[in-house]
Amino acid sequence: MLVNQKTMPEKLLILGGTSEAYQLAENLDKQLPQENLNFISSLAGSTKKPNIPAGKFRTGGFGGLAGLKNFLVKEEISLLLDATHPFAENISKNALLASSDLALPFLVLNRPPWVKHSKDQWIEVSSLKNAVKYLKNVEKKTGSLFSTGSIFLTTGNKELWLFQNSLNYHFLVRTVEEPELVSEWPQATFLKDRGPYTLENEIKLLKKHKISMLVAKNSGGISTYAKIEAARYFKIPVLMVRRPEMITAKSCQTVNEAVDWVNLHCSYN
Repeated sequence: MLVNQKTMPEKLLILGGTSEAYQLAENLDKQLPQENLNFISSLAGSTKKPNIPAGKFRTGGFGGLAGLKNFLVKEEISLLLDATHPFAENISKNALLASSDLALPFLVLNRPPWVKHSKDQWIEVSSLKNAVKYLKNVEKKTGSLFSTGSIFLTTGNKELWLFQNSLNYHFLVRTVEEPELVSEWPQATFLKDRGPYTLENEIKLLKKHKISMLVAKNSGGISTYAKIEAARYFKIPVLMVRRPEMITAKSCQTVNEAVDWVNLHCSYN
C-alpha cells in the first residue's frame, strides 16, 4: 500500500537590502505558494529604519562565515540567494563559502553596472581611498579646482571619514541616514534622502548647490542613475569608483531570472 508523503517546502534565505531584493521578495510572496516555498529576507541592519520586505525578515549581521553557516543549519535553509549591494564584498564571499561547505544551491542576483555614455566625463578609480588620493593630487597641482562649487558625495555612510578634513573642498553629502560625523564636519552640507530619484530633481539639486563634481560608486540600477544623467546634463565630471571583482558563482542580472531559479528548485520537490 502506497503512503502519500507530504514533501517539505524549500526554505530560501535572501541576502537583501537592495531594490532588487525587495522586488524579489514581493514577487515570490505573490507567485509561489507556501507549500512550495518559505523564504526569509536578511537586512544588514546598517539602516535604522529600512523598508520592510514582503514575507519574513531579519536584521543584523551573522557574525562572519561561522555565524552565517550556523544560521543556515539552524533555520534549515535549503536555498541561498545573494541580492546584496554590488559593493558588499564580505557577505558575498561568506555566502559563497557557506553555500559550498553546506552544499546549498546558490545564486547571485547582480544588477549590471552603469556603462559610460559618450558624453559622460568619468574618472574611474578602484576604491574610495583612491578617489580621495585623486582629489588630493588635483588640489596639490591646481590649488582648489572646485573653489567656486561643491563636490557631491553619494557613496553612502561607510568610509566618509576618508574625505573628512583631508581635503579643502566643500562637500554636499547625501545619505539615507544622518552620519555620526555630522557635527565634526562643519565644512560639509548634509542631505538625508532615499531614492529613487528623478532627473528633474537631481538637476535642481546640482544647480542649487553649484556642484562641480560628482563622486559615486558604480552601483548600477535605475534608482540612483538620475544623478549620473544630471552630471551629464551639466557636463560635470564624475569620479566613479569601479566595482570590486565579482565572486565566481552562478549569477543572474534580473529579478525575473532569480524567480525562475527559485521556481526551478521548488519544482524538484
